[in-house]
Amino acid sequence: MEIIDALSPITGEYRVVKPRFSAFFGTELELILRRLCVDSVVICGTQYPNCIRATAFDGLSYGYPTTVITDATSASVSAVAESNIRDMENVGIRCVSFNKFKNEIA
Repeated sequence: MEIIDALSPITGEYRVVKPRFSAFFGTELELILRRLCVDSVVICGTQYPNCIRATAFDGLSYGYPTTVITDATSASVSAVAESNIRDMENVGIRCVSFNKFKNEIA
């Protein structure tokens, strides 16, 4: 798998290669997060009905407060994104813009 230079891991960063939709499924992500004492998950990426949604639901299932950054994610059409955002919010996944998230943690 090829990674573009701008996104290449730097020394000391973890690299998790996911075989399916969720970043948790079939990977060591949850073990890594536990070892690092991570207490929440923030998700960005592409394709709401698959990778974003599966990772968000799994993060929540593992007990992590889970946030999806809505303007750092995508779907094939906006109606798909809107439907998935509404669905994820209804199960307790936080869906916010990057600016709102950034201002809250500042």
